[in-house]
Amino acid sequence: MAGNEFLPNYVEHLVPLQEKRLVLPKKLGLIGLGIGLVLGLGVATFAIPVLQYFGGGIFLLLLGIMILMWYLWRFVSIEYEYTILSGEITFEAVYGRRQRKNYYATALKNIEKLAPVNGQVVKKENFQGVTREVFCAAKMENPKTWYAIVKEDNGEKTLLFFEVTEKAEKALRFYNARAFFG
Repeated sequence: MAGNEFLPNYVEHLVPLQEKRLVLPKKLGLIGLGIGLVLGLGVATFAIPVLQYFGGGIFLLLLGIMILMWYLWRFVSIEYEYTILSGEITFEAVYGRRQRKNYYATALKNIEKLAPVNGQVVKKENFQGVTREVFCAAKMENPKTWYAIVKEDNGEKTLLFFEVTEKAEKALRFYNARAFFG
């Protein structure tokens, strides 16, 4: 192929799921919960004389609270990354910018309908046979947010929301042009 400007075989895109204005209150709430639990345990230790005899146990409980807070902290910031590779699209959830988990995957040939949301109210109840909804977009109001109806191998249908870049749109058209609407 002369030129080779675009090979639709590989596309990768990171979608920040939550806006920063929504993440900050969650972080502050988690910090407040941790401080509240520690202070509550400290007050209970001095208010109830029997608890003073369990100093080591209270230390372990405080340690457990700190470990729980550390573990929950990464779930405050969730992003999604999708990859289009050789006719398949794979979504991964990225927790705290460190840990990845496979979230959803399908072959592009399984997509029955693909269109931009464009301010429409798109719900799984609007489509016959859709039993599952997968949301991998930052917000519905984004003009890059598209929806897809995917017919799974087991016959069930999934409503999928994700942000489509120009490169991803070209790859989607290359692998499944018949699914495009709008």
